[in-house]
Amino acid sequence: MRLPILIAALLMMSTNLSAGCGQLAVDTSRGTVRDTASELSWSRCLFGQVSSRCLGDGANLSWVDAINKARTFELGGVSNWRLPKIEELEMLYSIGPACLAAAFPGIGGLVAWSASANLDYATDARAFDFAEGAAVVYPRNSKLRVLLVASPQ
Repeated sequence: MRLPILIAALLMMSTNLSAGCGQLAVDTSRGTVRDTASELSWSRCLFGQVSSRCLGDGANLSWVDAINKARTFELGGVSNWRLPKIEELEMLYSIGPACLAAAFPGIGGLVAWSASANLDYATDARAFDFAEGAAVVYPRNSKLRVLLVASPQ
């Protein structure tokens, strides 16, 4: 008799935990996460991770390599992948670390490239540090991880 009560309690806790994450629609079969508020589609795995479980650490790419790889990337029937603008990464982060960790395996301590150049120094570009929740600047030849985004078609 106690087991059904325990299962019901766990289901209610799970529902409560994910209630704030409702704007992220995870499609593991396609490998994508759609932000229903912005209508942006995100690759669920970091570039270079494999399988629907996002195994591995992902590729470390320079800024230019990341831009070029995004242009030819295809996933889940989507072919217009690109590096996200720094504002898009900030907006994604604002959803909350717990929601992001559930939707994007391995995003916790990630520093990911953005498409945003650093206007102060032509040799630098902006990235987003998911551990700190802040935009950062790196030399374009630095090797960072890549999370791709696609605008609605």
